[in-house]
Amino acid sequence: MKQYLLTIALSIALIFPLILSAQNNIDLDKYIQRLKDDKAGPLKETGFLSAGSDFLYGQEYFEAKNYSSAEWYFKDAVKKQKDNSFANYQLAISLIRQNDQNKKQQAQEYLDAAFRLNPLLKENYKKDIPEDTTSGNDQAPPTKANFPENNNGGNNNKKIGLAAYIEGLKSSKAAGGTETAMGTAGREALYGMDYYEANEYRSAETSFALALAKEANNAYINYLMAVSMAAQGKNEAAKPYFQKAVTTDPTLKESYNKDVAIATGKWQGLVGSRTLKTPPPIKKTDDGPLVFGNYTCHQSVWNGPNKSPAYSFRYKGNFSLNSNGTYKWLDNGEAGTYKYNAKTGEVTWLSGYFKTSGAKATKYQPNTETAQLTVNFSESYRWECGCKK
Repeated sequence: MKQYLLTIALSIALIFPLILSAQNNIDLDKYIQRLKDDKAGPLKETGFLSAGSDFLYGQEYFEAKNYSSAEWYFKDAVKKQKDNSFANYQLAISLIRQNDQNKKQQAQEYLDAAFRLNPLLKENYKKDIPEDTTSGNDQAPPTKANFPENNNGGNNNKKIGLAAYIEGLKSSKAAGGTETAMGTAGREALYGMDYYEANEYRSAETSFALALAKEANNAYINYLMAVSMAAQGKNEAAKPYFQKAVTTDPTLKESYNKDVAIATGKWQGLVGSRTLKTPPPIKKTDDGPLVFGNYTCHQSVWNGPNKSPAYSFRYKGNFSLNSNGTYKWLDNGEAGTYKYNAKTGEVTWLSGYFKTSGAKATKYQPNTETAQLTVNFSESYRWECGCKK
């Protein structure tokens, strides 16, 4: 029997590299389509918490040009399947396209692995990263010397340009800089940018509001706040933020109408794609004091000993919780139903995203300013989903 089991183990060990090799020697687009087909059907490669599932989440952010969020998911895919040439390649491109010198250097390791595993990807690279992108036309990330510091409680009167400001924040985050430490305006602005780049302007508005509470006169946060609000049709409410922005940097006037038009189109397309057919209302046995509205979910990730900050927060998505016993996962518009036990604070997902994604238990916490639903997938993996009252 031992000899038989040993023979099977050796066979698997020999066959698995061949499977990966065959997988790597196909076209990137075909690989992506294969995972999408698998997700819609047998879930052989894209089951819950699999490398394939992480890759598809990363690809969604990649296609939305939200490369910082795509980076996290492609990294998770590589950790689970380090010999996957496509995960290595997409991770490398996500790092390069963030236009941060530190991240470009990090990308080389993954790019080398991708080319070693699948030489065909060199042709993709010629198209994805043309040679002229490394010319002197690229704007270098701002240095510490020209980065906008918080001056006298946020009275930031420096004009550096919106693109340079955003790249400065990303560079600071990559280097663990004080400008984007936990609790700073810069960190809240980065959260807002994640939502902004994903066309989630309602959530972006919330994050930018938190940033402005700490740095009220920052021209670029005010500008992004104005565009986010105008995209949702809140044109009058956006005007004060726009005026604050152009008072510091008048050049922002030139791009505002164009940015608002683009953002409005993306927002309307997003809302239109999420038209919900409400299922029959569920008769609830417990009428507890749930807070209804949009809940945004993050995963707390420990960065390791002696790290600053000690924790980082990965955006996982958001959903609307409705009073008629339904909810809608806003990242893909999937509708579902739930029931709530007011005595225990337990939420049970009857259908929809949380039911199919493997949520084990969900606890409601009515905090002072923010209602929270803690969704537990396992003892060591959970999401905190908050809704501002």
